Amino acid sequence: MAFSKTLKIANMVLSAVATVTSVSIMAFSGYMIYENTYLQNRAFSSASIQYKPDTKEDTVSIDELMSNIPDAVGWITMDSTHIDYPIVQGEDDLFYASRDIYQQPSLTGAIYLQAANAGDFTESYNLLYGHHMDNGAMLGDLTKYLDPAFFNSHLAGTLVTSKEVFDIEVISVVKTDAYETAVYSTTSMDWNSYTATILNNSNIKVVNQNSAVTSADRFLVLSTCEGTATDGRILLICKLNDTQKSVDPVVTPELKKDSSGRVIVKTGDAGRFGSGWSLLNLCCLILTFMTVLPYLMDMLDKKKEKSIKGIIGPMVNIVMVIIALWIFITYENMKTPMILKDKYTPWMLIILGIALVAEEFFARRKKKDEEAGEETADV
Repeated sequence: MAFSKTLKIANMVLSAVATVTSVSIMAFSGYMIYENTYLQNRAFSSASIQYKPDTKEDTVSIDELMSNIPDAVGWITMDSTHIDYPIVQGEDDLFYASRDIYQQPSLTGAIYLQAANAGDFTESYNLLYGHHMDNGAMLGDLTKYLDPAFFNSHLAGTLVTSKEVFDIEVISVVKTDAYETAVYSTTSMDWNSYTATILNNSNIKVVNQNSAVTSADRFLVLSTCEGTATDGRILLICKLNDTQKSVDPVVTPELKKDSSGRVIVKTGDAGRFGSGWSLLNLCCLILTFMTVLPYLMDMLDKKKEKSIKGIIGPMVNIVMVIIALWIFITYENMKTPMILKDKYTPWMLIILGIALVAEEFFARRKKKDEEAGEETADV
């Protein structure tokens, strides 16, 4: 008898361990699929495209761009490619390598102007950095310029800065390493130095070149990882041509900040502050909903008698589910990066705790009522 009881307990423990392990593996797999999909999709500029300056008019306004994106210095578009992004500039060249345009942690980073450059692109050599994404996002499309046919059919683009609007004309695409000082340690260049330090540099391989361009006063260079080599780099070297279009005077409003000094980002969704949605809050919502499932199963069982006392339990848990769902829908924006917790996590944990206590309390009371009913029936 004792062995049978021990075996039963062991089976229950093993079943619980197997269930927890299976759920954990499923949850982790789901998270990895979500994270990969989210990372790939977020790298595109769909969230910020609403701030893109309209360059069709003679006077281009960048008020929306500058007032909604911290550290914005312009917008770059390479025609018929995925390169269509706001440009930001940090205090160094590492900050935006791991943060998005809203200064939030992000593996995709942002397109950013090197810290040594003037933010208004008035220098003769301006260098942009961006990650290489396999789906073509960020500066992933630079690898396509290695193909002569693609290179020759994609030679144009547009750069909007805080002062001017430029037409971009591609000069060449080259391959080098991350330590080449001719391209990574300068803010000035003329055509003669371009010829001497780039075209005639044994450490720089010129893959394709636009022979129609024979001079340039101002350069724009886009740099990304080659992908196949750890230190390999691909650079698209371009010429900036002034369009004579004027830019609206920009008066950047003071950006709102929270108590920690972090910029509060406008996301276009009321009540959402753009910092990220909480994984713990989602888990609390799911677990709170699961406390209602036993009651739903009982309600579907037509053989069981229904009573007023039996309705109190489900009502408490349903109210908790409604409150949790309202908090999550109102304050969590799943279009933003996922974070572990936020300021609403304690409330979600309290709601889950109330739901669990209520479910346990009414389940015990229900069991006692059933046992009492069976004893009465036996008598």
